[in-house]
Amino acid sequence: MPPRHYWRLPSVDLFSRGPLSNAGEDFAQLRAQWTNPTDVLTILTNALAQLCSSHPRYFTPVALSFGWVAYAFSAILSAIGSRRLTPDPEIACTLIDVGSNYSRDVHSWVLSRLVRDYELPAGISRGLTVSFYRTLRNKAMGVPDRDWVYWSGVIVIVLQLGIATIPGVLNGDWVIFILTFGGIVLIQLQASLPQWRKELWAGRKIKEKKHAVVCLTRGNGSLYAMVIRSDGCGISMADMASGWEVKDRTTIPGTLILAILWLIHLFCTSGLQNDSWYSLLIGAIGMLQNALASGARRSPGALGIHLEEKVKHIHKEKVFEALVEAEKEEENVGILLTDVYFPGGLRPEEETWKKRKIAESAGGAGILDNEGVSSNPISEQN
Repeated sequence: MPPRHYWRLPSVDLFSRGPLSNAGEDFAQLRAQWTNPTDVLTILTNALAQLCSSHPRYFTPVALSFGWVAYAFSAILSAIGSRRLTPDPEIACTLIDVGSNYSRDVHSWVLSRLVRDYELPAGISRGLTVSFYRTLRNKAMGVPDRDWVYWSGVIVIVLQLGIATIPGVLNGDWVIFILTFGGIVLIQLQASLPQWRKELWAGRKIKEKKHAVVCLTRGNGSLYAMVIRSDGCGISMADMASGWEVKDRTTIPGTLILAILWLIHLFCTSGLQNDSWYSLLIGAIGMLQNALASGARRSPGALGIHLEEKVKHIHKEKVFEALVEAEKEEENVGILLTDVYFPGGLRPEEETWKKRKIAESAGGAGILDNEGVSSNPISEQN
């Protein structure tokens, strides 16, 4: 019996018009639909951002799926053009540095996800809730907790490798396993580019014994605002929100080499002639996991921002009343948020309260200086 051939490089006979070739074309069209879905680049970029860490880990649980070749070439364009690998923030939100009285649009994917994934306390559907958090000193900022999204990636990768072994065990065809394993290795290399971590956590460290406070809000009309206090630990969230441009000399050559390797991987996968449904199933499962990881709501710790479990929520049906109570909890917070939630101005008695509080705080100092701690007075209006 002649030896069985399990794969070969694509050739011109694929374009013949016989009945079998028509079936092959139908299969190719179906496969193309899976290979190039409309939002595949967004899904893959967000999945990588969700599971990357500021400190090198040797494993990033993002499963093999369709679209990685397109993403690899898109990464080259991003690295050369915008010089960024991380995705843009998905929602519009604002960060206010309570110490310097400066507000800025958030250009950090991590901070925008933190605001997006906030959950109001049960039973609240109106008014304003101001939640006060404090960062943990015993956990490094930028090292995410391993949650169900992380472990789902691990499980799917193991499942993919298990499916890839089936044709090898049954028919002695180990090509699909080799290609699957090779694709997973390429994903790990893609996620290990240093610029990922540098971009996600670009900012100065807060100096020891310094008290830094920031407010995060989606703006006027939002039902909540987050106040995060850091006492001599963590990374300046004000710096992160600025979206510093980060450069790494390994990014452009790294993305170029990976794009070539992904092209070779696609060329080899296209040559599969037997048991190709296993490859299709592996890619479909991976795409499902990537979509799940891309859009999942996660806790602050899973995003790499470690906060104390003890949270104080201030909620009032009247927005101004909530800001008055917030001012009692943390100086200058209520004052600064009045400009956000009352852009058209305050009532006379409310304006009187604000001016009195500003006068009381006139001697206050700021937080961040040129080395990580500055001291802009509160009276400097933005």
